[in-house]
Amino acid sequence: MSEEAVDFFRVLVEAGAIPGEDFSCSAEERTCRVSERAYRLLKQNYPERDWDSVSQTVSRNPREAVEAIQAHLGIDFVDRILDRMTYRLGELPASKTTWYLKQILYGVEQKTSVPLYDLFMKGLSFNLYLYAQRLLEENATATPCGEWIGDLVLAAGGSADDFELHGEEALLTEQGMRLLAEVWLGEFDLYAELARND
Repeated sequence: MSEEAVDFFRVLVEAGAIPGEDFSCSAEERTCRVSERAYRLLKQNYPERDWDSVSQTVSRNPREAVEAIQAHLGIDFVDRILDRMTYRLGELPASKTTWYLKQILYGVEQKTSVPLYDLFMKGLSFNLYLYAQRLLEENATATPCGEWIGDLVLAAGGSADDFELHGEEALLTEQGMRLLAEVWLGEFDLYAELARND
């Protein structure tokens, strides 16, 4: 086992992770598997480290992240948002689809650690896969839209009464804001925005 791996395990234990339960190592595959709990402990105890870039080399169990957010919400959030995203891929114009996908894919993963990009792309037909990949990777022009907000609120267990779309903007109830904040993290603080608009 490399010295770097031993140092990493030491950091995990010092953060409160339990060997064999929260993390394990495969010498054969040269990988380290870290639970969502251990990953959160690392981020809480060592916020100065860029754990998101480290996690590119550390394999986390995506199923744990999916189960955690769905248990928290009490609803099948991931399948619901994947269904909405697939529908929007064929329904919105390309520029709005680019904005929609980027907001959901990056914001949901940042908040929940669910690898939504991988799950979404795996479920697409070949043609839709190529279309989505082109929109996301070729820096296609993105036009702001509010549909992504409404779809996240609905997928998280909200109702049509929790949001109202006005062009590219969405007006949310307190319940809508709470649900969005549970599953999405972006460039602005949702509750700060709500307080400013009151």
